[in-house]
Amino acid sequence: MTHDPDDPVLAATSAVPDGPGEAPAIDATHHTAALLSVTDVRKVYGTGHTEVVAVADATMAVDQGEFVALLGPSGSGKTTLISIIGGLLSPTTGSVQLGDTDVTSLSAKELTRFRAERVGFVFQSANLVPFLTARENLLYVASLIKGGSRKAAQARADQLLEELGLAERGRNLPEQLSGGERQRVAIGRALMNDPDLVLVDEPTAALDTALGRQVVELLRREVKSRGKTGIMVTHDLRMVEYTDRVFEILDGELTHVESPSALSH
Repeated sequence: MTHDPDDPVLAATSAVPDGPGEAPAIDATHHTAALLSVTDVRKVYGTGHTEVVAVADATMAVDQGEFVALLGPSGSGKTTLISIIGGLLSPTTGSVQLGDTDVTSLSAKELTRFRAERVGFVFQSANLVPFLTARENLLYVASLIKGGSRKAAQARADQLLEELGLAERGRNLPEQLSGGERQRVAIGRALMNDPDLVLVDEPTAALDTALGRQVVELLRREVKSRGKTGIMVTHDLRMVEYTDRVFEILDGELTHVESPSALSH
């Protein structure tokens, strides 16, 4: 089967201590049993006077079963960092380790397989394939894995749609779904291949507050109940209360790691 290289699915395939000054993120980022470890990751574009540092020596660790937020304004480096974590971009320097895999040492072919099998992506605008039904969007992801059982994939797609409250919407095209329903399909698609890591980029940007809360609550529940590791990129303080920890990023630098209660008021 030949896939369009431009297809969006394939392409995707502690509070701060008291006292003066800011506590660096590294103080609360190292966990000895972390599933995900990011060490001194730096991403630089251009050279000389045109050099732009998109991510500056970021270090963080996230445990299995943990759902954390990466909080920062537009242009802060949030999306660049999770793109590196998910194997969509290569860092200029530094390393990313997921379990026993050094992501930054993988070849292009290995990265394609890594993304398809071990990472689930949920994008800001859902990015569903418009001419496929909700169920077919989930099954398409399964088709990227060679040797998988079609019958098992169909059963898993139906199970996910049921869990996400979409059992009656499986035959609907994306244009026939509400914004919240499209995001739920995107969550199901991200979970379809039982990934270790779920990366979520601004999932509430196109939703009102009530729908946004529903989507983030659903993400938290799915990450926790399935023992996954989840990172949600957001600039919305209202959504951090659903996460376990909040990493703050500004101008490419991780500056703090906070408890949600310290930020949500």
